[in-house]
Amino acid sequence: MSSSMLTAAVFALQAALEPAPPLDPPAPTPQVEILPLRTDPVVLDQLAGGPAKGAWGVSVQAGYPWFSLRALLGVGHRLAPLLEVESALGRRFSFSAGLSLAWVDRPHVRLSGEVLLGWMLQEAELSKRGPSGELRLRLAFPVRWAVPYLVLGTRHALLPSRTQIIREAGTETQWSARHEWTPWGSVGLGIRISQRIGLDVAADYGWVDAPASVAIPGVHLGIHFGGGR
Repeated sequence: MSSSMLTAAVFALQAALEPAPPLDPPAPTPQVEILPLRTDPVVLDQLAGGPAKGAWGVSVQAGYPWFSLRALLGVGHRLAPLLEVESALGRRFSFSAGLSLAWVDRPHVRLSGEVLLGWMLQEAELSKRGPSGELRLRLAFPVRWAVPYLVLGTRHALLPSRTQIIREAGTETQWSARHEWTPWGSVGLGIRISQRIGLDVAADYGWVDAPASVAIPGVHLGIHFGGGR
């Protein structure tokens, strides 16, 4: 065996006997931070509309001349179906169902729109009844425990009427329909007692059958409760 071959064999043996270099430590597993879901107080969801998915709330607002019962349930990205019953002096009633959607949702401002369809019934000296619809805007500026808010709405009702004309030849029935417009607004202050309970007090200005009638201002006190998420 030549000296060069012997030298190569010695180097190969030394390389085989040397310990293997340590392996690189595995790369650390990236940690994904799971942020908690934002939970809004129920008084904000009820007054400003557009609660988050899974949140629900019920509101009772009573005063002069209006009384209302309102319920919402968040089902999507700030989208919520709602049910509402409203009464004026126990003589005029509106039963409505609709959708509430938050267009702007920031920590200190929320703007939402609502559309409702339903039925209006008035039992008084002049009886009225017919289908109704409403478009509504809600704007709120929550700051700690306070929720100043503004609501603007335009309500429309289609009121059919029947007239019977008695003639010698018989009775003739004629049908007609009249449009009734009711613009209204509320400005008030919501008070957060806890995440699940809140109050509000507001001034209301509703003009039933505008502009043929006289607007009647009013006030109300409300309580809101709910949960979810």
